[in-house]
Amino acid sequence: MSTAAGHPIPAAALRGWQLAELRGGQLHFTATDGLRRALKDGFFYVKQPAGTELSAGDRFARSFYLRGGGAGDGPQDSYRGFHRWTSEQLGRHQGYFCRDADQTEQFFLEKTWWDRVYPAALARQAEHMRDFALAVQRAVLARLDLPRALWDEATGHSLTPHGTHTLTFNHFRPEVAARGLNIHKDSGWVTVLRSTERGLEVDRDGGWRPIDPIPGTFIVNFGCAMEILTRHTATPVAAVAHRVVRQPPSGGAKPDRFSYALFVDSTLDDRVCPGLFAYEPGGGLRLEAGFGTFLDDILDNTYREDTTGLY
Repeated sequence: MSTAAGHPIPAAALRGWQLAELRGGQLHFTATDGLRRALKDGFFYVKQPAGTELSAGDRFARSFYLRGGGAGDGPQDSYRGFHRWTSEQLGRHQGYFCRDADQTEQFFLEKTWWDRVYPAALARQAEHMRDFALAVQRAVLARLDLPRALWDEATGHSLTPHGTHTLTFNHFRPEVAARGLNIHKDSGWVTVLRSTERGLEVDRDGGWRPIDPIPGTFIVNFGCAMEILTRHTATPVAAVAHRVVRQPPSGGAKPDRFSYALFVDSTLDDRVCPGLFAYEPGGGLRLEAGFGTFLDDILDNTYREDTTGLY
């Protein structure tokens, strides 16, 4: 039995998924072959750092879509009323989105805007989650067949201030008769997910397997950029398809499902990096695709009603 933030984790709760802790810049797995299995699965649990404070993110996830928060728009509440922030003000792929092909309504915000748009406590939490996600990414890269001297170029400068670091919120509307969230793969490098309710499923061993939240942990998964970079190496990393199942109406018996995640992506500035690379030992890096176009395609395919976000 392991513990996460003081919570016991019975082996049965892991359902065969791997559990790690980040200590001293390294990922320590509870299983001796935990890293190998996690890279193949594309998903694993990681213990939250001691003192992790998530109340601001949880509050925002439960409130961002509600009316109110502005003059003439109901009660003043700095965690509500974010439907008013759209891509017209914030830029492409930023702000509030509501698509009836899925139960989710979402709020995307890249780090450039955190201090200007998020409540102060949430901006601080976003920074902590970003720093943790980058530490996890560095710990994974250190165990791969990739020279350290190539890390910045190979990962689209995602580990630097040039990287695209986005905190995204999901509210699931059980009254909407639609899928929870479409089958997709994440576009980038590492995703650190906060979830408190069941519903996330992963394509594993030819079927859909649940990966349920465990108190005191985040769920980590890898994106397509990591898979493309490592597919020809001795340590390939899987970006695995996943979805959220349809959430049934609860009749007000319990709160709606929410989740939020910190996404680490490559820079979108092609003056800094031209795009996604594959690495071949002995051959170096080979450009595979422009990241901006790749991101557009993934997002378009994810949220269209008739397709999936798979490349």
